[in-house]
Amino acid sequence: MDQETWKLVLEYLAVKENPNSSNAEIKRLEQKLSDWAANDPDRKEQLEEALLLWEDTAQLPDDGSWEESFANIKQQLDAAPAKKLKIVRWWPAAIAAACIGALIFFVTGDKKTLIAPQNAIAWTTKTAAPGKIVDVMLPDSSEIWLNSGSSISFPQNLKHADIRTVKLSGEAFFKVKRDPTHPFVVKSQNIQTRVLGTSFNIRAWKGYNPQVTVLTGKVAVSRDSAGVQSAAVHLLPNQKVVYDIKSVRLMREDVEEAKVSIDWRTGKMNFDRTPMEEVFQTISHKYAVKIVTDQSFKSCQLTAKFDNVEISEVMKTISLTFDIHYTINKQTIYIKGGKCN
Repeated sequence: MDQETWKLVLEYLAVKENPNSSNAEIKRLEQKLSDWAANDPDRKEQLEEALLLWEDTAQLPDDGSWEESFANIKQQLDAAPAKKLKIVRWWPAAIAAACIGALIFFVTGDKKTLIAPQNAIAWTTKTAAPGKIVDVMLPDSSEIWLNSGSSISFPQNLKHADIRTVKLSGEAFFKVKRDPTHPFVVKSQNIQTRVLGTSFNIRAWKGYNPQVTVLTGKVAVSRDSAGVQSAAVHLLPNQKVVYDIKSVRLMREDVEEAKVSIDWRTGKMNFDRTPMEEVFQTISHKYAVKIVTDQSFKSCQLTAKFDNVEISEVMKTISLTFDIHYTINKQTIYIKGGKCN
């Protein structure tokens, strides 16, 4: 980021932290940041990581390594017209220093502030083929199990990154290597999940409401809007959050047994008043099949448990429950009729 952009980030955080700020002012600055990052993945990533670091640390680094790098920015801030700085002046000095320190520390851990990296960071992508589950060991010793049809992308320098960022498409179970000084961030669909070290499951299939379920530790889930994060929802073991795409809301729920969310690792399927569209999607991924229906099952729900059985057993249960007729032709299941109970 250039110095002008850093000033904009600081101004945004100052306004956001002030309880007297108007929503209009916050939205205005969010829009400016969004415009700056628009259509530029590198800018989006820089902005996201800077804002995440503020949420995670919100304190000055102990070693003071940021001070030398911050000198040039500070001079510009001090020399700026009073009108431009009035928003910062009412911001408590301690919070301002903490924010500036956290942001600068993120970019200047090795005192290379405001200098773009000479070489682009190489990313690696691992994918689970249809009907397969893949165990992936990340460079930082975190372990991930990918559900069928899912993929995970991570930078090759993950082990040494200030913020360990990975990108998920589909569903995965994470056992994150604890490292309090290097938060672990998962980007998936329209949400971000931030942890220090814990185990959790993320279900983020395209077109469906993403959800995060925590087994151990604590995680923070926030909504991602053009690189700007919403207030985080914090989860403890046996809690989950569902992101409703239509209402753009994060909804936290308690669950009886979080381990049920990762039964897919052993081939099991557990449905508890689960919408049939989601049931069909789960079946499609597990058995690598395509399901075609002649009517909508949008208002139907299924409660059933399957312990790694053949697909014919699953379809028999659905047939009896919803009075459907089905045929299986190679990797396609055709469903006719049916009604909700």
